[in-house]
Amino acid sequence: MSIKIGIADLVANALIELVDNDEKNREVTYEQLNEYGALVIETLNAQKEEAVLIISKERTKAFLNDYSDFFEVRINAKKEKCIALREGKTTDELRELFRGYLSLDMLLAFISEYTIQALGI
Repeated sequence: MSIKIGIADLVANALIELVDNDEKNREVTYEQLNEYGALVIETLNAQKEEAVLIISKERTKAFLNDYSDFFEVRINAKKEKCIALREGKTTDELRELFRGYLSLDMLLAFISEYTIQALGI
């Protein structure tokens, strides 16, 4: 059985790590998401887990619509497109919503020192 990782899991887990590392950093660039996702998949595949990213423009639009109370798209100070955690939302809320159902292998891949390096942590 293959593990399918979608944009919601990728964004939420990236932002949990970024905000917990620096509360002022409440955004993740699309470039960071691509690199982070690639390392998460690489980590899972190295553990003999078949894993794939399921990301497209349509899925990203749907995700942003479905979770518009949590996330918004912005252009950061470096003129990069990013997804930001809305003010007032916390990493505890993200953990409750996006980590409760993850398998241990997936969770460990999202939080490993190797994968979070893609986020600049």
